[in-house]
Amino acid sequence: MTETAAFAAVTREAVKAGGRFMTAREMKNAGEPWGVNRVQLYLRGRAGAVGEVSSTVATSLYGMFPAWLIDLTWQETTALPAAAATTAYATACWEWGRKRVATLAGSEDLAELAERIVDSADASALALFAAWRSWQRPEDAPARAAHAVALLRELRGGLHFCALRGRGLDVPAALIADPEAGPEQMRKTGWSDDDIAALGHRAATIPDLATRWAQAEQDTNAAMGQACEALSAPQREDMSRLLTAFEEVSRPPQVATTEQRPRR
Repeated sequence: MTETAAFAAVTREAVKAGGRFMTAREMKNAGEPWGVNRVQLYLRGRAGAVGEVSSTVATSLYGMFPAWLIDLTWQETTALPAAAATTAYATACWEWGRKRVATLAGSEDLAELAERIVDSADASALALFAAWRSWQRPEDAPARAAHAVALLRELRGGLHFCALRGRGLDVPAALIADPEAGPEQMRKTGWSDDDIAALGHRAATIPDLATRWAQAEQDTNAAMGQACEALSAPQREDMSRLLTAFEEVSRPPQVATTEQRPRR
């Protein structure tokens, strides 16, 4: 493993923290003027950066959600234009950053380093990442840092999907192999028990499923590592420290909540 691939591996969890705003109250608040809930705003707003796409296209963009959930969301949010959905989604990210990342010393440095990576990355075949990279960015440091780490997350996610394909796995099948996914997590994102069982049977026919998934994860680290070559070794050290701090300050409060689950 190269030094940059190792950097990508050890910062994986911190980069994932760039998606914490997606389930935060700021998402709920941003959707209220349009009469949409947090799940609907997530699905419409994130995909909306690509433009006005059909639910079929959005299902393919996401990969990890069942088609019925995307179809229903599109049917129930016809009054919400894609650009407005994406603006609201981005605003939620920024407001979350202003609230959760305001105490992070070095948030401007984190934003600059993350932006250097994403702006120099090759976006070929990474539709969501490419669309979000071209979206408007905030100017204040906390919001800018939140947006920049969310871009890192989109980059890594797109590279992971490509890596899965390279190892002969589609995204739904990979959900079965992913130790962080599996049936319990899939139910939370709208998959029915029948869907999960069918995917499980199909996944069982794939030779060396777990090995392929692990190899795809290594490939993702290698590809992300290549993107991180935009930074010098000292800059990567700073980035690692700042990402760790970002992950710590952005942790949600430990309060009892009832998560809204998708409804069929």
